[in-house]
Amino acid sequence: MADTKISALTAADAAAAENEFAINEAGTSKKLTGALLKAFVGPTLITGNSGTVASGSAPSQTLQVLTSNNSLVTDTSLVTQLTASTVAAGWWLAEYWILWRSAAVGAGITFVVSHSGTAANFQATRTDPLASSTALATVGIFDQQPTTAVTGKLPSVWATRTNAGALGPSAGVVAADVNCMTYITALFLVTVSGNLLLQAASETTDDVTVMAGTLARYTRLS
Repeated sequence: MADTKISALTAADAAAAENEFAINEAGTSKKLTGALLKAFVGPTLITGNSGTVASGSAPSQTLQVLTSNNSLVTDTSLVTQLTASTVAAGWWLAEYWILWRSAAVGAGITFVVSHSGTAANFQATRTDPLASSTALATVGIFDQQPTTAVTGKLPSVWATRTNAGALGPSAGVVAADVNCMTYITALFLVTVSGNLLLQAASETTDDVTVMAGTLARYTRLS
């Protein structure tokens, strides 16, 4: 085996977490598993509503997907929907593609992105498709699938420069119990490590639900 060229070895059908690779670490020969190599080059995947982000130095990326519907949000109190743990010091970009439903056309939703450590230069923006092409008409009413041409439709935008600043509430939905998708992006500088939370609250006492398929992407920039 020691005299066999790599080019002469039988080719593997696919890479696996248990595969071992020879490496040189500061002059010492060691082995590295496929699982560790994958964690190093990323991205890390979190399945479910909580998990730990990739620990590698920047640039590194973590994806999080909600695999089942979260519990109902029944009133205006904030409820945590996604948790990304150990978001360490450095610049971060967080993006969310949130699938949600409202049980009543009159019930919109508020979102909050917050970091439990210390985060400076915090900027967050939320964008929804709006039900009207006229400014200030049916303000904030969500329309994921308009029956008329999309041309001229206005996006509804909320923005904050505050950690845990409110993004919303929206003013309801065109149809109850159908999927809506909100996009949120947040850019911030962490100086003290902590957890990053996405929270939600109903505009009223009618139920809203964050749905399976909701996706987050966390990118460490420095």
